[in-house]
Amino acid sequence: MHRVGMLPSAFIFSSVLNACARVPALLEGRQVHARALNLGFLGNKIVETALLDVYAKSGAISDARNIFDGMDGKDVVTWTAMIRGYAKLRMMGDAWQLFDAMETRNDMSWTTMVAGYANRGDMNAAGELYDKMLGKNCVTWLAMIAGYGKIGDVTKAKRVFDEAQAKDAACWAAMLSCYSQNGYAMEALEMYREMRKLRVKINDVAMVGAISACTQLADMKMANELAVHVEEMCCRRTNFLSGALINMHSRCGNIDQARNEFRKIKNKDVISYSSMIRAVSDHGKALEALELFQEMLKEAIEPNQITFVSVLSACSHAGLVEEGLMYFSRMTKTFGIEPLIEHYSTIIDLLGRAGQLEKAYDIAINSQGICDAGVWGALLGACRVHGNVELGEMVARKLFAIEPENAGNYMLLASIYASANRWEEAEKVKWLMSERGMRKLPGSSCI
Repeated sequence: MHRVGMLPSAFIFSSVLNACARVPALLEGRQVHARALNLGFLGNKIVETALLDVYAKSGAISDARNIFDGMDGKDVVTWTAMIRGYAKLRMMGDAWQLFDAMETRNDMSWTTMVAGYANRGDMNAAGELYDKMLGKNCVTWLAMIAGYGKIGDVTKAKRVFDEAQAKDAACWAAMLSCYSQNGYAMEALEMYREMRKLRVKINDVAMVGAISACTQLADMKMANELAVHVEEMCCRRTNFLSGALINMHSRCGNIDQARNEFRKIKNKDVISYSSMIRAVSDHGKALEALELFQEMLKEAIEPNQITFVSVLSACSHAGLVEEGLMYFSRMTKTFGIEPLIEHYSTIIDLLGRAGQLEKAYDIAINSQGICDAGVWGALLGACRVHGNVELGEMVARKLFAIEPENAGNYMLLASIYASANRWEEAEKVKWLMSERGMRKLPGSSCI
């Protein structure tokens, strides 16, 4: 139309802007904005609302607000579009100010606010609005179930699910995922069976939830059933779903099935490679894991934090100290990834078992407080194994500061002293325990 000189109408402008909002395509939206401005369409409420929606969905919230503030005769659709923009960016304070100022609200206005609070994890605020809302719908129920699932409140999620009057496939999938994410694996699989019995559409979210539940239980029979259902094309075979299948097959001891699933993935991504690296690493195939990591880099797929947990774990299982240190360094310096507690735990475990306690201590002490009592306790145990009294004392002091009431740390230090025939220091530690009212936990046996 533009090339042949035809002038667009307000309907054409709004249609193009709606398409930009769905992508979202911010640059193209700005170009349409400029064209609408030149042709004098910015006074049209339909065009302005569509333009506001483009900016809101693209995260250009200041531009969206400028359009909103300049509009005359705003209707409920306009107000809701602006609220949705704030909610998407989790700016619920601004969203609430607009919602509170609305003279007329519809079901979508209420749903947008409920979903916004739920996505941010503020389930108290979401629940208050939900209880006041009259026209609840599938989107509202979905938001509440998923929100409660994120904070681990399975009971409230199930209550919302049960009171939902017209559950769609998304609500069922959200409840199944809620069970699976919070360790209710049996309940998740029971819901999956119920969905199939009632012929509820199984989407990829529900299937991933069922696969995750099966992985937790290491149920080989159910794993084979789920794999068959996926082959029957019961849902979209996304990379996320394939990654879940790889984890399931690995956990159930079938590494060849995991490899087969990996080979089926046409456009492998970081999820695909990370899942397969973890699978072969867990099965003690460290060199294969590291080869996969190199293959991943050759494919120009950038690793993430989860990838490096598996890579470092592979090095730890095989005792590859220098390789582990090299990958730990590359993670931070080459890829700019901040180490998590899992990375510190794995590399310190590797160094501790190899007897390189000073290096392990240096990494732990420079972790900026990320290393917890579990990591320091493992290092203290390594000091006992390798008879390093001096470093053991330093590590023990850190542990005493972190968890001063844990008698096990004191007993471990006393054991280090005793192993070095430093009986006087060992007795001092036991005396200190007595002074602080600590008691050694009694041993137990399964015989």
